[in-house]
Amino acid sequence: MKSKCLNFLLNEEEINRIAKEVGLCKRIRKFSPIQLLKMVILSPNNITKDILSHISLNLFEIENLSVSSEAINKRFNSKFVKFLKAIFLRLLNIILDMKKPEKKSLAVFNRILLTDSSVSKLHRSLAKDYPGGKNQEGEYSSLKINFIKDLKHNLPVDVKITAGTKNDFKFLPKLKKIIRAKDLILNDLGYYSLDFFKYILKKKAFFISKLKLNSTKTIFVNNPDAKYFKNGNVKSETRYVQLDLETICSSMNIGEIKEVENVYVGSAFEKVPCRLIITRLDGVLEERRLKTVTKKIRDPRPYLREEKRDIAKYGFIITNLPKKDYPKKDIYPIYSLRWQIELDFKNWKSILEIDESTRKLKKERIEVHFYGKLCNILMNNELSNILREEIEDKSLIFSEKKIFQKIKYYLDRIHHYDYKVFRIIDKLKILVPKTCIKSRRKGEFSSDDILKLII
Repeated sequence: MKSKCLNFLLNEEEINRIAKEVGLCKRIRKFSPIQLLKMVILSPNNITKDILSHISLNLFEIENLSVSSEAINKRFNSKFVKFLKAIFLRLLNIILDMKKPEKKSLAVFNRILLTDSSVSKLHRSLAKDYPGGKNQEGEYSSLKINFIKDLKHNLPVDVKITAGTKNDFKFLPKLKKIIRAKDLILNDLGYYSLDFFKYILKKKAFFISKLKLNSTKTIFVNNPDAKYFKNGNVKSETRYVQLDLETICSSMNIGEIKEVENVYVGSAFEKVPCRLIITRLDGVLEERRLKTVTKKIRDPRPYLREEKRDIAKYGFIITNLPKKDYPKKDIYPIYSLRWQIELDFKNWKSILEIDESTRKLKKERIEVHFYGKLCNILMNNELSNILREEIEDKSLIFSEKKIFQKIKYYLDRIHHYDYKVFRIIDKLKILVPKTCIKSRRKGEFSSDDILKLII
């Protein structure tokens, strides 16, 4: 049993080569690059939360290395950030190079791609490098992590750190480069773009997306009363007519799902063909949506505010999945898989404390913290996949959060096991089946149940 990520991190020759390439050190000193890596990735240190003297004590206990707090502080520089970024990208490439067997040789989807971002608030002193906007207290700073995950194979596909003010929409060109035929794309509304949907169709991939409430007037159907030229060609300005959503929605009961086929979403000049799924929200969801919409409405015209509140009682989803394989009742459960990436962010924040960085610290120390945590996430992900393959009972459904917690615990203490991954895997193989079973409510579908239906 081998961990390619851990083998790389413990390959001192390779680590030293990267350190020299980025200019971290011209010669190998007492405080070596591999010891710096262990300090950030393979130890219980939290670089932004722990004081330097505490980090120094951990180094002495784990590596028998005696260094002062000031010596550690000097290591938090731009070259160390560059070094950690290179290590992170190398780890990401190692994971992406791993060949994963298809669960079915004739699988409908090659990958199920989830994309989302998470913002971490930083101390206002970093507002120049990582702008976050303004509030009542003045300027503040924030950092955003954009993450693309392949849910089908439980693999990260891409991770990028940007300033907190950078719109998710700006990340679409990166996502375009990743999309391949037969991928299923599940994005939230931050990545909503007509041009992006057109690109997905061009690549022969699939999408499910919510429809923005302010886009409900951009839904068209073929005009049954279209006008024609003498040669039989339809006049383009009469080809489509706006869909009468008000009439369709007015007759719907709470919880009812309706579908409108052969609709077109877009503008007068360009449109994307798709299916439209409309759901009349139940009481709890409706109340939650109304609160959200009411906060966002800034239009002073009362009739428009009321119109937006009325439309908020409904959920609108567009997709290009074929109806014969995916009826309307299955679309929302499949789209709900997107929540899995939100759970990843929750794990990063609650277990890894990735956003515990609001203290006034220098920029390089913050960046070292984030790249170190991202490396830790990749390690955790790889060990999770190894563990699932090693556990004999394949019928068990595990909680991602519980597994994440257990692996994190042992990664922090891997020095007690001489950095041998098989020793912690042997322990986890006993522990996980007994303590990490996923709890579920009676009658509810889990994400694993939904995945079994579509792959």
